[in-house]
Amino acid sequence: MALIAHVVLKLMKRSRYKLVPQLAGGILAEVFMVVGYFVFEGFLYGFAPSLVNIPANCVQGIAGIVIGVVLIKAFEKTGIGLD
Repeated sequence: MALIAHVVLKLMKRSRYKLVPQLAGGILAEVFMVVGYFVFEGFLYGFAPSLVNIPANCVQGIAGIVIGVVLIKAFEKTGIGLD
């Protein structure tokens, strides 16, 4: 997930708005997480029962994106380099 987010940030670093690449990287990484959990749980418990966990995994992904963007903004204000 970190690799996906990093690659998207690097590919979109020329974007006028810093938030767009951060959100795009976060969303793609979290989609990968949800699909990964679904496939793993599908093999473990069966694919029909693992559908139940998709909404909870989406909430986890959204929370991760929000917390990540807030932390990036906090690090930028303190001068801690993320590049």
